[in-house]
Amino acid sequence: MTATDTDYRERLAAEAKRVRDSGDLGRSEPLIRLFDFLVERSLDGRIPREIEIAQDVFDKTNDFDGMLDASVRVYIHRLRRKLAEHYARAPGDPDWISIPLGEYRVVLASPEVVDEVAAPPEPVVVAPATRRINRVWLAVLAIALLNAIAWIVYVDRSSSDDAAVRSNLWRPIADNKRPTLVVLGDYYIFGDAADGIVVSRLTRDFAINSREDLDRYLMLNPEKVGSYVDVNLHYLPVSIGRGLRSLLPVVNAVAGGSGEHPGVETMSDMKPEIFKAANVVYLGFLSGLGALQDPLFRASGFKVGDNFDELIDKASGRRFKSDWGVVADGKVPQRDYGYIASMLGPTGNRILIIAGTRDPAVAQMAEIAVDRQQLDAIDAKSGGGAFEALFEVRTLGNLNLGSSLVLARPIRAESIWQPERQASAGNSAGSAN
Repeated sequence: MTATDTDYRERLAAEAKRVRDSGDLGRSEPLIRLFDFLVERSLDGRIPREIEIAQDVFDKTNDFDGMLDASVRVYIHRLRRKLAEHYARAPGDPDWISIPLGEYRVVLASPEVVDEVAAPPEPVVVAPATRRINRVWLAVLAIALLNAIAWIVYVDRSSSDDAAVRSNLWRPIADNKRPTLVVLGDYYIFGDAADGIVVSRLTRDFAINSREDLDRYLMLNPEKVGSYVDVNLHYLPVSIGRGLRSLLPVVNAVAGGSGEHPGVETMSDMKPEIFKAANVVYLGFLSGLGALQDPLFRASGFKVGDNFDELIDKASGRRFKSDWGVVADGKVPQRDYGYIASMLGPTGNRILIIAGTRDPAVAQMAEIAVDRQQLDAIDAKSGGGAFEALFEVRTLGNLNLGSSLVLARPIRAESIWQPERQASAGNSAGSAN
């Protein structure tokens, strides 16, 4: 069918309205303007040029240069992805709107042929790349499966150390009867197709933590368009599996009072309201705290140094830095730092942080968090109640060989959830129960 066919145009207009009204395009005004513009031009049987889209949709000037400004191509990619995600949720629709590869127009096609006229959600997907990426997916899925197995094996096993369940760290969760959620610090990664065709490696950039961050980066760095590719992947540090093995028996025991098994979520999937509704046990790197990062470091006596390998005591200025970032000439990392905190959440729920600068510290903190003797040592220094504790962890590469408690102190977090009464950044002392 052609765009001059009356029945086709009516179907395209009706489907475009249904897609728009679904809300699946999100709240991005430029993206919605682009969709409406392409629909309008396609109904008129016209295919706009890139500069026309840049000027009419994105308010670019007459000197727009597509070689230097990739905003049109980036938003076309985002719109393709949004359409693909919409139809993935409604596979039974008889008509699908898609954007043909290399063209600035929308077409209407049946699901059976949509793959022939539209690009897939990720821009660089050809047979060699698909095979190569799939191997990575299998590795990521294998890690996820190991974590799932750890959950199945240990979730129904009664804790071998009831003393840990009765400790100051875990007792508040058992007492308040709320649902409990284990949150894992995961990281966004994207593909690097150096030749613009085959995704040859996966990349982690601490400044790019989501699809939206990647889109913004590409708009500012158009030379990377085509080589940096969203492959819709996140990864978990290897220490997460080891840490879960230690924590889950105790988490399951303390959460039993709520009548529900504790859930497990990644930080990237967390919705802000969850931090009000449930007790939260975070496990992962300090750099993976996500939405918990700002409130924690407002309440904490520490601040982050040049990067998350370093913590600085706000009061004394003393620095605690992992040596992972300075290892060279065949040397093996020997020092890491681990962190455990317990604080009140915004509705009286409990938030526990079990974290480290790198893998050895995360695994070590998970072991300490279920060791009643170690927890009693923290209480002796912090006075009980809400607290934060810092450990120096002895390492041999990725192995944790032991640790020593550097400091433990009260932490006051109630006021950080109330913007009108926020505590100052330097106020780390206090008590909370």
